[in-house]
Amino acid sequence: MGRAILIIGAAALAVGVIVYSLIECARTDSTAMRGLRKGGWIAVILLLPLLGALLWLFMGRPRGAAGSSGPVRGKGPDDDPQFLRNLEQRRRQQEQAEKLRRWEEELRRGGGPADGAPDRDGPGDDSSDGSSPGRADDPSDDSPGTNRPPRE
Repeated sequence: MGRAILIIGAAALAVGVIVYSLIECARTDSTAMRGLRKGGWIAVILLLPLLGALLWLFMGRPRGAAGSSGPVRGKGPDDDPQFLRNLEQRRRQQEQAEKLRRWEEELRRGGGPADGAPDRDGPGDDSSDGSSPGRADDPSDDSPGTNRPPRE
């Protein structure tokens, strides 16, 4: 009985080593392999199951394989300075486009207070929802007409 358990355990270990070697060989980059090409190593593992798997583990794997070192941490996009520069540039472009859109909208409405037209965005305007462009009380608004004289 003990001998049967030992044989079954050895067979399970051999199958595990073969499957592990086959999967690792298939996932390894072709340029990093030593000795044969990827197809050759897969053929060796399949044709000489235990011997091929052991050969792969000791002779075919790339030096410094991921299994021998700690986990490799990927680099996130927020760690990349070029990505951050692109984000800032895109944000500025969107800001400029929004500013241009507000200016065009103000011109379409009649030129704003710079042309002597009445200020439609003032506090007496019922249609104002507080988000309309050109409000005099919005210090962050750079649209035309923000430096308006006080009303009388």
